[in-house]
Amino acid sequence: MKTAVVAYDQNRGIGIGSELPWGRDLPSDIQHFRELSKGKSVVMGRTTYEAIGRPLPERQNIVVTHRPFAAEGIDVVQSLPEAYAAAKFDVCIIGGGAIYAQALADTDVVYATEVQAAFPGTTAFFPELGAGWKEVEREHHEADEQNKYAYDFVTYKRR
Repeated sequence: MKTAVVAYDQNRGIGIGSELPWGRDLPSDIQHFRELSKGKSVVMGRTTYEAIGRPLPERQNIVVTHRPFAAEGIDVVQSLPEAYAAAKFDVCIIGGGAIYAQALADTDVVYATEVQAAFPGTTAFFPELGAGWKEVEREHHEADEQNKYAYDFVTYKRR
């Protein structure tokens, strides 16, 4: 099974440069991401890997890039089909925008954190899902002392 885990704002923005638009102001989303991706083969682009800055623990880290690149603790491939072939566990796509756009046709489930705010200056976006997807679960959370913005954990499955 191939899943995607993503957090985006009201404009589907996922990044400003190499940073999350909301920074570290949603720790519940970071925990949710950990839970959903732990024990999986996480597939990401080089820029996403560089933004994270290290291999994610308890996961096989696969980086897709056309540039010469190497880092300890990751598998480097040049395409999504190569990433799928290299995966030792269920595949979990974790970004960025170009990787999400390429992988969506192969993805069975999208776990989205929908942040109830818009952030100016966003440079990377998550693609629209379209009619081939159905929302199957939504869990709303108001902003609180730990999480600066209201957000929804939403699960979409391919029809």
